[in-house]
Amino acid sequence: MPELIPFRWPVEWKDASRLEILKGTPINCLVGDAPPPFSTGDLAFFPKDQLPAGIAVREGTWPRVLPAQTKKDAAEAGATGAAWVDSNAGLIRLAQTMEPGKPVWLTTLPPGGKEVVPLEEFARAVAEACAYRARWIVALDGPFRAEIEKRSEAGLREWKRVAAALNLFERHSEWRNWEPAAALAVVSDFEGDNKLMAEEFLILAPRRHLAYRAIRKADAGKATLSGFKAILWLDGAPPAGALRDQCLEFAQAGGLLISPRGVVAGDPSETFFDYQIHRLGKGRVAVPKEAWYDPFLLVAGVQLLIGNRDNVVQVWNGGSMNSHVLASEKNDRAVAHLIHYSSGRSQPVTLGFSKPYRSARVCTLDSEKVVRPVRGGIGIEVPVGEFSGYAAVELEA
Repeated sequence: MPELIPFRWPVEWKDASRLEILKGTPINCLVGDAPPPFSTGDLAFFPKDQLPAGIAVREGTWPRVLPAQTKKDAAEAGATGAAWVDSNAGLIRLAQTMEPGKPVWLTTLPPGGKEVVPLEEFARAVAEACAYRARWIVALDGPFRAEIEKRSEAGLREWKRVAAALNLFERHSEWRNWEPAAALAVVSDFEGDNKLMAEEFLILAPRRHLAYRAIRKADAGKATLSGFKAILWLDGAPPAGALRDQCLEFAQAGGLLISPRGVVAGDPSETFFDYQIHRLGKGRVAVPKEAWYDPFLLVAGVQLLIGNRDNVVQVWNGGSMNSHVLASEKNDRAVAHLIHYSSGRSQPVTLGFSKPYRSARVCTLDSEKVVRPVRGGIGIEVPVGEFSGYAAVELEA
């Protein structure tokens, strides 16, 4: 099946002249309630409830900093006091884990009702999905359609940014074949009683720039774990049988195993944060003092246990931002995706890597520039600067 790039055709658009906005974009198929009442040429049409077979479809959420309901120009705060971000990162990563090999499509619609969605958020919705190797079915709300119909400066400018986001990822189609770079393997069955905690971990980890790769428990036995620094066994019960042996061998070889109580016996050699540390061969087994109950604390604890030096990336001035790093098969090239969920421009951002990349290029929806990595505390640092909505940092070793 060719790579499909979908657009939700507004039922209000009855005139074939509306197809003009798709020129210059890689959009090659339409989704909607009913086919447009005119020929669409090479553009295939799919009813919204009959999307192509072989695609993992998820409803998703509108990616943004969630606005407060009680105060104007304010944002909801999470448990840590930081702005609460609605992100599709965990949803997409879980869909890719549970349905491997299938393209993921998000059917998210812009918020309706009385809420006015800033036009700049539409390009972010495109970029977020593409950064995680998924597709958002591009959908325009009423106000955006009205701006395009009257060809307003703001409407055409923001539509060009939507097209720029799509075109950026098409120019770098190799990114879709790269795998997440991660020091941490997150293992779970992602079902039943384990589902909620696992899903919340996958959602919250990118907010703290904790890079991971999710692995289904059913696939863990045949997975190659030697490239990771740590394994988080996220199910409520510790690994058993052959999987327990595999995890303990990983720790004995120098890795860090983070697991519920019962995976090892005996007294711990030390206590760190809320974890009891057991030395095993060249590595460690970290067991929580109490059963995990708060995903915020779980992500924070895992990040402390791994440490900055073993994490894939450090992000300075990365509040209200997700990061996602993908690496080529030879591990000689990588891209760090940065999704900025707040409105307006970010603060000046800097990335830190322990891997000594020699060159870097910063790509935004407005420009591209070559930047020079400099030596930093953990390896090298890459000055990204300010940007709106999205930036990618291409890296070469």
